[in-house]
Amino acid sequence: MHDYLTQFALLRDRAFREPDNQALFRTLLFCSEITGNHFECRELYTAVLDRHPYCCYAWYNLGWALLALDEPDEALEAFEYAYITQPYFEEAYKACAELATRQGLHRRALLCYVEMNDHAEADSHILARMGECHLRLGDVRTAKKMCRLALKLDPYHAGACYQLAACHIAEKDYRQAVRWLQEAIGNDDRCAEYHGLLAVAYRHSGYPEKALHHYWKAVEITPDEPETWLQLAEFLLAGGEVPEACETLEQALENAHSAELLYCAAACRFLSGDRLRAVATLQQALLADAARRSDIFRWAPTLRDDAEVQGLLRIYT
Repeated sequence: MHDYLTQFALLRDRAFREPDNQALFRTLLFCSEITGNHFECRELYTAVLDRHPYCCYAWYNLGWALLALDEPDEALEAFEYAYITQPYFEEAYKACAELATRQGLHRRALLCYVEMNDHAEADSHILARMGECHLRLGDVRTAKKMCRLALKLDPYHAGACYQLAACHIAEKDYRQAVRWLQEAIGNDDRCAEYHGLLAVAYRHSGYPEKALHHYWKAVEITPDEPETWLQLAEFLLAGGEVPEACETLEQALENAHSAELLYCAAACRFLSGDRLRAVATLQQALLADAARRSDIFRWAPTLRDDAEVQGLLRIYT
């Protein structure tokens, strides 16, 4: 790490003299990712932009520094300035659009992808992402059109297959959703999202055994992701398989950590009659995030009338 700090220190002065040197700024970004000197990076790129306000690479690097410092709104603006100052800066478009998507700003992400597509040749990845944005904005018809255009360019684009399947899920056409998710998994079988959505499609199609298989595939791929475990546990609970859900959550808590998992585990233990462990788990959940205390009723609504549970919740209010 010391070598990268030294390299960063040696290169920082060149950033003021060489604002158009993309390789230089890429090396600076790489050094900062290794060393984590994000405060220093923010100061550097802010100073460079004071002298060279149209330096797209400084804007881009500043965006990553701000994101690392948990300032996503400011990071979005920095990425946006990066591609405004250089309309052919593809990496800046992608960074801005993907961050906007994570922030739930799907219209902003879509505008970014549209502008990116205007400055480049048609690209299956961009078209699939545009399809995702249209779907999240409720325009299923246009979303399907974008996905089909992506697949015309690249018939093996797993992401486009997945988004097209998500469109069919939105339309409750589960047979077509299964078809396209099988295509997606055939092209990339190590994506937990694909298996998770295929499980949903099979569940709604009346194939619970196949659904269970793919829920398990999802957790095998991402054992440290709480959401995949929760989806599996909720599926088991919906089928009345409380002991199996309890066992699954025991395994989940060995691999993943979240307050939501703890609340779900507590609910399952109450439902199974293991009250002593249920109370202990509920206390753990409350210590982890008391603001989510109503989550326990999501899986065990009858606990609203449980005096001991209500007493515990009042203590942590």
